[in-house]
Amino acid sequence: MTTKTGVLIVALTILALGVSAAHATAPGANGDIAYRTYFDVQQTWGAIFRMHADGSGSSQITHPRRGIVDDQPSWPPDGSLISFTRCKPNQPCHAFFVKPDGPGAHQLGKACAPNAHENVCPDDGDASFSPNSRTILFTQSTGVVRRDASGEPWIQHSALTVMSRDGQNRHVVFRGRPWSGDLRYGIFSPNGKQIVFEWDHSGFASPPREQAVFVVGVDGHGLHRLTPWSENDGDNPDWSPDGQWILFHSHVDDPTMQSQFFLIHPDGTGRQQITHFPVGTHVASATFAPDGKSIVYAKGPVGGNVDVYTIALDGTNEQRLTQSPLWESAPAWGPATP
Repeated sequence: MTTKTGVLIVALTILALGVSAAHATAPGANGDIAYRTYFDVQQTWGAIFRMHADGSGSSQITHPRRGIVDDQPSWPPDGSLISFTRCKPNQPCHAFFVKPDGPGAHQLGKACAPNAHENVCPDDGDASFSPNSRTILFTQSTGVVRRDASGEPWIQHSALTVMSRDGQNRHVVFRGRPWSGDLRYGIFSPNGKQIVFEWDHSGFASPPREQAVFVVGVDGHGLHRLTPWSENDGDNPDWSPDGQWILFHSHVDDPTMQSQFFLIHPDGTGRQQITHFPVGTHVASATFAPDGKSIVYAKGPVGGNVDVYTIALDGTNEQRLTQSPLWESAPAWGPATP
């Protein structure tokens, strides 16, 4: 189930889990790109695909049944697996793993009983790996759903959580107040000291129904907002492989303003604009290349189809990688492997 979710701080036993660092893009040579393709206009059916960095060699990695969405792929530093979120209709989502050449997707943790909801079984999503590829960080959503004054549903508890790959040692790192909104797309910094994430405020929070990019320490302390609430920034923010920059895009799902990609230092300084898309461009999420010199992202015309592109950090050398009648986005750039 993909309803939106709700400051209790819970200490994390980092050393017990072996989480010295984690990040969406591991440093190194550039490898293949994983991404999600929707098979229908309603976006109720989607799978994970893989292609080379020049857009060639596309292949389907997961094969969900109609009505199931596989989303948000992420690579471990060793490139041995791809994590993704699988969502079935009216059920909690779960984190899964699959080998880059498929098949055989494997669920992380226990499966929910049929027709279970978040008040009895957690909704897990947006998973990313630790550097040893044995631990993941993800969003855990639990509790009762309430609707705000606008009628939008929000879950009671949203938390940044870690778990070892065998489904053991589950720990909450940071959790918002009940019904305060979603904590999404958590990624550890390359030095393992901080987590960047998007906080999507609910209608019960202040300011209501706005979102921003935050960092917090791995012990749950030192919460710091990097972007203004009024700008509605985020959509899967990513650390640069050297840990010096955080990538995000502005005005997420804001029809009144044109979204652009930006870089900002983890302390909130040095903000730089990468792109200058014309008005009428729909912008989706992005990640860094492993060599840190470019990004991969998705865009398309508002009301039209979205495809995957790459561009250098100085805004030059844009390359289109996909050109399909299907919606293709959520790209994640993986490391080169032998």
